[in-house]
Amino acid sequence: MRSPILVLLTLPAFVATPVAADIPAATGSSASQPQKRDYDVVLEVGAGAAWRPAYEGASDYQVSPVPIITLHYLWLPGLGEVKSRTRPRDGFSFGPSFRYVRQRDSGDYSELTGLQNVDPAYEVGGRLAYTFGMLRAHASLRRGIGGHEGLVGEAGLDLTLNPDAATEITFGPRISYADAAYLGTYLGVTPAESPTSGLPAYDPPGGIKGAGAEFGSRYAFTPQWSLLGALTYERLVGAAAGSPIAQAGDLDQFTARLGLSYRFGLNLFR
Repeated sequence: MRSPILVLLTLPAFVATPVAADIPAATGSSASQPQKRDYDVVLEVGAGAAWRPAYEGASDYQVSPVPIITLHYLWLPGLGEVKSRTRPRDGFSFGPSFRYVRQRDSGDYSELTGLQNVDPAYEVGGRLAYTFGMLRAHASLRRGIGGHEGLVGEAGLDLTLNPDAATEITFGPRISYADAAYLGTYLGVTPAESPTSGLPAYDPPGGIKGAGAEFGSRYAFTPQWSLLGALTYERLVGAAAGSPIAQAGDLDQFTARLGLSYRFGLNLFR
């Protein structure tokens, strides 16, 4: 089983011509100044790699590719500025949240022998944040399609520091949530799987899945190009920690991510 790849995505692809221009950097004091609407949409796309548990609750780790797609600004006719590009501004902001969970191939790991494979899953939902000064609270909630049909989400509180105009550092606690449908798919053991896997049958209820913290950083070496990194620690708790799959692996889960991104603007409505 390959672990979920957490990605904050944006809107579906538009038929429009990207314009690489002076997109303001997302860090530093200049980002808090009012900006003229040069574009209807400002996107950030890129790619990187993540070192993460091979599956949820695993003690083995693997390196896998990670896409980067983020919506920084959105203006819609009749609605105006739906999402502001000025991240340090106090107040609420809302955006879409997606996650892709790769298929689980139980034959890849001896600890999963006898468990059924799980198809890839796509999670679709939203993300709400509130910024006040250097603190930013945020929460996401998504519904699974495909491999699982459960509800999952995360919440956190970040302290944001800007040592200079090009650098942003964030740090804060995290909690994650999953309902019974999700936990049953990835950390449960059905009565039919128990004899073939040697694990006791386990039907976990929903609730808080994990708690931990994340340290993130961004360095914008040009207004368009940025280097992104993050270190995340999660301790599986509650029903997730009680899973025989997790107990056979490791309740302490670490993830390291590094990527390169490019920011550009699109004119869609003029």
